[in-house]
Amino acid sequence: MPVLHDFSQKLGFQNPHEILINPVAFLEPISNWLSEQDISDDVKNWIIVRIGYFIGELFVEKYGGCWSVCEAPSSRYYGHYVVGEFSSFSNPNALFAPMEVAFELANQPKGRSLSAILSEIEVALGSL
Repeated sequence: MPVLHDFSQKLGFQNPHEILINPVAFLEPISNWLSEQDISDDVKNWIIVRIGYFIGELFVEKYGGCWSVCEAPSSRYYGHYVVGEFSSFSNPNALFAPMEVAFELANQPKGRSLSAILSEIEVALGSL
């Protein structure tokens, strides 16, 4: 994920390569950075992609999941990149679309909380 490494470098984090092996350590700094941003239309897609990758990798590392494309035609995520197949959640079908979460965050006003929305996802996935 060179995009995440580059993102971490651009935000000025020490040891930016560690975002790939320990994304949890970057959660609060990225959440704080995101909270302070006025996101204009010309940078919105740039932010969505990077935050989406970060969210996905965080769940992959923290909960033993993996990236895939949803192939269930009946799913609202059909054809979307999702993270699922978690070893840490009891439901083997639990999944979510990190890019949708990033889109939702990028469209919230300044003060948005990445940490809060990720906590909501954790609770939702754990209750499935």
